[in-house]
Amino acid sequence: MLKQETKQEWRKLDEAVRLLRAQILLSNKCLEKLKAIKATIQAENKGADIVAAVQEMEPALLELGKFAKRKQEFLDRQNVSSVQQVLAREADSERKRVAIHLLHRAQEFEESLAQEVTTTRFLLKKGKEYVDFNINVMTQTVASEIYNQDAAESESRREIKMFDSSV
Repeated sequence: MLKQETKQEWRKLDEAVRLLRAQILLSNKCLEKLKAIKATIQAENKGADIVAAVQEMEPALLELGKFAKRKQEFLDRQNVSSVQQVLAREADSERKRVAIHLLHRAQEFEESLAQEVTTTRFLLKKGKEYVDFNINVMTQTVASEIYNQDAAESESRREIKMFDSSV
């Protein structure tokens, strides 16, 4: 038979559940916005479309920042560094099982967000490299022996323009 929870334990678990639900909702919102940014980048849209997609994500990121502060305040009041530690201190109950389930869902969303951020970062890097290359072509940057940043900065440059027809 489960021992009866005190009011303080109930409040602590209730607050943990509220925080975890808020984290899941915010993570889902950020994930949707990040996927929209990624889709915009992959569609090779204009820069203005990407800027608009990023601006749509800004409010969600601000909310996430406020949430992180609330969560940290809760953890500080409990004298722990994670929600897992709060739950580990509590007696087994239905509320605790709900909180553990929500914790696992929140962790799944965090992992999905991390994957999307990595993919989007890669796409942005490739897009930047593409833009840099095109700018170099348009400005007729002098080609080096090996066309990369290190060679461009070295002293051993050929004085032949890229795409020079006289070569």
